[in-house]
Amino acid sequence: MARGEGPAVADAADHAEVKPLTRREKEIAALVADGLGNREIAQRLFLSKRTVDSHIEHIFAKLSFSSRTQLAGWVRDHAGQ
Repeated sequence: MARGEGPAVADAADHAEVKPLTRREKEIAALVADGLGNREIAQRLFLSKRTVDSHIEHIFAKLSFSSRTQLAGWVRDHAGQ
């Protein structure tokens, strides 16, 4: 195993525990995992699209993710928590 290979994966998982998602971020993450776009999420939650964009940026930063696919997998793995 290359140096740093194992800890990088662990750090990403620990990072989510250090900076937990808010209730609203979890709600938006679940809608992203359901395949909704930002505009659809905004309409469903009566928010502006820009607010949803910001929430998703914060979620990605907290979890060290760069894609909706990564977020959908995280939601699936953490359902019910």
